[in-house]
Amino acid sequence: MEIDWELKFLDFLIAGGIVLLAILIIVARYFYLKSKTSEIDKKFFQERWKQIAALLGLGKEMNYKLAVIEADKLLDEALKLMYLPGATTFERLKFATYKFPRLKHSWWAHRVRNEVVHNVHYTLKYNEAEKVLELIKKALKELDVL
Repeated sequence: MEIDWELKFLDFLIAGGIVLLAILIIVARYFYLKSKTSEIDKKFFQERWKQIAALLGLGKEMNYKLAVIEADKLLDEALKLMYLPGATTFERLKFATYKFPRLKHSWWAHRVRNEVVHNVHYTLKYNEAEKVLELIKKALKELDVL
């Protein structure tokens, strides 16, 4: 049994329509996601960053720790607003480094934040807290929210 199938004009028209529809969906998704990232309120991030930097200027280790925690939360908020997948900051940051390779420098800052949160005996010095904030600020600028 042999099937003889001839391509007709209608077949080409249907195939072309499917390809065109796929292209339109991809383009629409691109512009939709691009519009979502442009909706990020940069003023919120700038004001919040000023508050975090002010904590560092108050002195005392607890203020340093709070500044590091808040800076990491702000970075996570930016990652969430960009619709990066992941259930935790770690997962979102891991995914983000594929799209934004310069975010690799923020891994150390996130690890310091984890030490601050999970290790009660961890001592955070001013210089270390300052470095963490500097790295997170770079990451926020790379994400174009600051």
